Amino acid sequence: MRIRRAGLYAAGLAAILCVGVAASESGGPMKGGTVELEATKPAVQASPVRLGRRETARWTATTYEAATSEAHKKVLESGRDTTVTGEVVDVSCYLQLGKRGEAHVACATKCIMNGQPIGIVDADDNLTILFAEEHHPRRDGQVDLKQVFVPLIAKTVSVTGMMTEMRGYRALFVQAAEIGGSVKPVVPAPKQDGK
Repeated sequence: MRIRRAGLYAAGLAAILCVGVAASESGGPMKGGTVELEATKPAVQASPVRLGRRETARWTATTYEAATSEAHKKVLESGRDTTVTGEVVDVSCYLQLGKRGEAHVACATKCIMNGQPIGIVDADDNLTILFAEEHHPRRDGQVDLKQVFVPLIAKTVSVTGMMTEMRGYRALFVQAAEIGGSVKPVVPAPKQDGK
């Protein structure tokens, strides 16, 4: 009788765990309930990882060079050095499905490694999209933030850079070289010799 009862308890516990795992993999609350799974919440850690410094947060020469109109220059003038603290997410799954937290690390890693944007969700649920600040190197594929932020997915970070806001979107431009992002050397274009 005890063995049978223990078996029933084990089967019931397994069923509860399966429902919990299925709900956590879907990134949302359990069906029909108002209980949010812990796996969808940001991981708790002692103190945030800090990247970037206020003293060096600025627009670089290539960014100023890219500002070819008065409207562009006005946007740059509106930028301010800012520190954003929050959870690192992949923007695509966060905006599409609300996915975040430890249960989403494997998927977020794949998304970011395959080119999806990186973001930070702060304590007020504001999403800030992260970009390498260096305009021409970013445009030309010479800077990359993936190696810095993929190990930090679902963790709390404090990142300092230049913030712009436009039409409800928030972007933080960080110095890739300063925070340890990969920076590829500039390769000059081959010379045309007329042949």
